[in-house]
Amino acid sequence: MKKLMLSLAISALAMPVSAMGPMPKQDGFSGSLALGAAGGSVESNFLAKVVGVDLSNEDIYVYDSPSQTDIIIPSFSFDLGYTFGNQKTRIYAANAVEDAIDFSSNTVLAVRHDFDSLGNIELAGLLPGAAQTEVWENPYELGVDRDATERSTSGGRLTWDKMFGTGLEFVASARQVDIDEERSGQNLGLTAAQQDLLDREGDLYRYQLGYAFKCADDLTVEPSVAYIDRDLDGGAMAQDGYELGISLVYEAGDYNWVNRVVYQDLDGDQGNPLFNGEVNDANVYALASELNIPNPMGWDQWFATVGFQWAENQADIDFNKSSVALFAARVGRNF
Repeated sequence: MKKLMLSLAISALAMPVSAMGPMPKQDGFSGSLALGAAGGSVESNFLAKVVGVDLSNEDIYVYDSPSQTDIIIPSFSFDLGYTFGNQKTRIYAANAVEDAIDFSSNTVLAVRHDFDSLGNIELAGLLPGAAQTEVWENPYELGVDRDATERSTSGGRLTWDKMFGTGLEFVASARQVDIDEERSGQNLGLTAAQQDLLDREGDLYRYQLGYAFKCADDLTVEPSVAYIDRDLDGGAMAQDGYELGISLVYEAGDYNWVNRVVYQDLDGDQGNPLFNGEVNDANVYALASELNIPNPMGWDQWFATVGFQWAENQADIDFNKSSVALFAARVGRNF
């Protein structure tokens, strides 16, 4: 296992029980900034680097499950915006982790309006994240130093929260995956058609319904169900399926403890020509927990967070398996 040193900031662990928090109580500019560090381990045959930090070996010699890499990286979050005088409309910019297991993140530019009876509606543009993620141009090359290339996503998201005054929430997102140099399957004796099956670019769609139950004054529970369509250009990489999740938020005064558990069942589209036509079916498990501590050491307007996030992709194809486990701690300030 390799030990990696601190590098540039990446997006923080993000585990909201609802996609929308409460609207600021005052109009004008407001938000928060936080900075800290995260440490743990990553297992992947496809991820190369995040903000210059190695996530896997340059060279591999067999098509096997990925080896583990230990990492220490910064953890950074921001949410800055302007609330209009009616205190029902807000525009803001923030960062968001879209998929912790492959380090996908986006910069969010959003406008939100809270309607009196319809609910709260937000439209967001998802731009490539500030934390650059790199993958291997051809992850299947054996016995040579593989070359890294940038992977990014962009798209949009619609959120409708507290629909008609209830605890119902709907979130729909569409993102496009772009890889600067996608060379999967080249120089391996595959035909052009077989190489096309390994293309990792394409579109990601997600549609989620959740309902927030106020079980007690200090406890909110939100189960959710989602349909996921990984409509990638390569049929051997494309998947679709469902997700079941449950979030629990415990609030004791200004303290806030957020937890979420997720299970995904994904079905592959077409067989992989490198693995005897095996289809990329997968089960994905994820768990995250984060505690928000206000005014640490008596610092007014400051806060601290400590959290843990674990996710594992148990793909039927051993080479496609992956996992991530990270502990994170941050200190931030509200404005």
